[in-house]
Amino acid sequence: MAVTPLLRICQFSAFSIAVSANLLLLYLIKMRAGTSFGSYQVMMISFLMYAIVYAFIEILTMPVLHIHKSGVLFYVDSVLKFNPIIGELMSSLYCGSFALCISMLATHFIFRYVAVCKPHKLYHFDGNKIYKLFIPPTILFVIWTLSIYFNFGPNQVKKDFFRRVAWELYEEDIDKIAFMGPLYFTRMENGKRLFRFPDLFGAFISCTIMTICLTTCVVCAFKTYRKLNDLTIQMSERTRSLNKQLFWTLGLQTLLPCVTQYIPVGTMFFVPLFEFDLGRIGNLVGAACSLYPAMDPIIAIFMIDRFRNFVLRKEFHTVSKTSKVSAVNEERRSTIPDHII
Repeated sequence: MAVTPLLRICQFSAFSIAVSANLLLLYLIKMRAGTSFGSYQVMMISFLMYAIVYAFIEILTMPVLHIHKSGVLFYVDSVLKFNPIIGELMSSLYCGSFALCISMLATHFIFRYVAVCKPHKLYHFDGNKIYKLFIPPTILFVIWTLSIYFNFGPNQVKKDFFRRVAWELYEEDIDKIAFMGPLYFTRMENGKRLFRFPDLFGAFISCTIMTICLTTCVVCAFKTYRKLNDLTIQMSERTRSLNKQLFWTLGLQTLLPCVTQYIPVGTMFFVPLFEFDLGRIGNLVGAACSLYPAMDPIIAIFMIDRFRNFVLRKEFHTVSKTSKVSAVNEERRSTIPDHII
């Protein structure tokens, strides 16, 4: 039995929505964000460009995942299926995108933390200095990608282990398709486990990167939330409101990949250790991951009021009534310049 058509429908639909929604968000940032977003525009644009690239990588990979005993079969089902060299490289890039996603989210939270809690240090991100924030995500992306490529790559042991499953359930010849995946151990004739340390090391690297980035997000989020709700801090209502919108947008944009990517992928890393043969259920991981780049820009569009009002055609009904009042109030009350937002 081949791959279910529902998985393909989900992947192609998510790809179409991802590209169109992210292009819409790009337009809104360039045309509607204004100067109040300051350097943070660079952060937002970088993230949506990542989402578009991720959508293309995902559609060029079209992964099929099958959890079989102590291993996970991950094979390419796109036009690159029968090109092992390029297919395996694309699979590694696809997996490395997880690290890039969560590490970029961590840098977003770091920027929000500095902007709200330590605005006097924002000079570190002035001008082209903002691009220094992209160095850690790039490094983590490279580490994760290389780890997947070298630790989870195919070999004869894995081919023999997944051969029957690939043929009987997916009608695929394991010797001809591009595949990879962790295989934590095999069983000897006496039943003892023979651990495969490169695969275990690869899983350890992935889990470590996820833990570091998620911890950074949680710590920065907690401190930023507490500061935004401290009414003793002098901050204009407009500035406080925009900061809260951006904060909650980031919060939901962190929750989304946790639900659609990291919890499923993290579970997929641990399940084979206990030899739970979940089989085709592993394809839910691929389906969930394909939803991420489609849903992420929708969060920003509808959480930030100036974007939401434009999309829902409410902008022109409110601007004329409030612009003059807000401008006067902003000039009188704001003690934090807009460019730090």
